[in-house]
Amino acid sequence: MCSEILRRIDSALFGSCLTLQKANKLVQKKIEECEIDQFENDERLNLSKQDLDVMLTLSIQRLERVENKAMGTLLGIAVAIAVFGATSGLLGDDGLFVGHGLIFKDVAAVGLVLAMLYLFGSGILSLGSYKIGQIYYPMLSDRAPVVSPSMEAKVIVYSIEQNQRVAMLRSNSLSASFACLRNGLLVVLMLGMFMVFVAGFAVEQSGCPTTVSTR
Repeated sequence: MCSEILRRIDSALFGSCLTLQKANKLVQKKIEECEIDQFENDERLNLSKQDLDVMLTLSIQRLERVENKAMGTLLGIAVAIAVFGATSGLLGDDGLFVGHGLIFKDVAAVGLVLAMLYLFGSGILSLGSYKIGQIYYPMLSDRAPVVSPSMEAKVIVYSIEQNQRVAMLRSNSLSASFACLRNGLLVVLMLGMFMVFVAGFAVEQSGCPTTVSTR
């Protein structure tokens, strides 16, 4: 029960970062322990060399698609931070919250810090997806006629399997990055609504007539 609550908190607040990190450790361990000889009896060895090369190309393309998604995430984060930085001046001495007490300014400051943490966290996770693993493919020394056709096939299957695992690692990291970006943008939206409320409150207060008592 307690672990389920923690998992839900991790999912809601941190984009399942902790859960995904644990999953990535298991996948990384499989990558490190993987050997070519493990695919001695793999069913994919019955496929033609052409089919294996197609599967290898698809596994590499999947990694490239993950990288493209990471780049798109970074661009979105850059735009969000730029817009957010331009509006952060509202917290200054001459900003929107002047004359409304420290409570309004403190709430806005907490929202600003929280949003920046989410956005920067998303950027770090997105950048980290580039550094996870490597692209596996047979070298010329792994191709026939340098090696036997059966050995070449095993190397290709090994590369396909490793690329799939690396893609899983990168996808997990990118999924956490998307979740942090989502949470950051939600905080920005809530902060924007809060600023609209404060601005409306300021207009209402300035429009209220003041009563002057005379004797």
